[in-house]
Amino acid sequence: MEKRINNKKIVSVCPSRVARSICPSIKKTRRIRRDLFRLQRDPSITEKTIDKLRLRLKQKKNQGIVIDCEDCSYNVPKETVAVTA
Repeated sequence: MEKRINNKKIVSVCPSRVARSICPSIKKTRRIRRDLFRLQRDPSITEKTIDKLRLRLKQKKNQGIVIDCEDCSYNVPKETVAVTA
């Protein structure tokens, strides 16, 4: 049976098979998550700021990383792959 993937929900696997540490879209998502964790520990940060970051992270997860892949320099169109293979 073929494994089915919901591309809209993936934020940790690049569809272009680029490593997670290199993919610009995954880097954006990780940066938001890292900022959220860092700011949650700081007592001087307001709850409103933390809520904004939570909302950004949720939107990014729902949007998926495929949206950012159109402009990605690592993304190779399928037509190009078929011609060279």
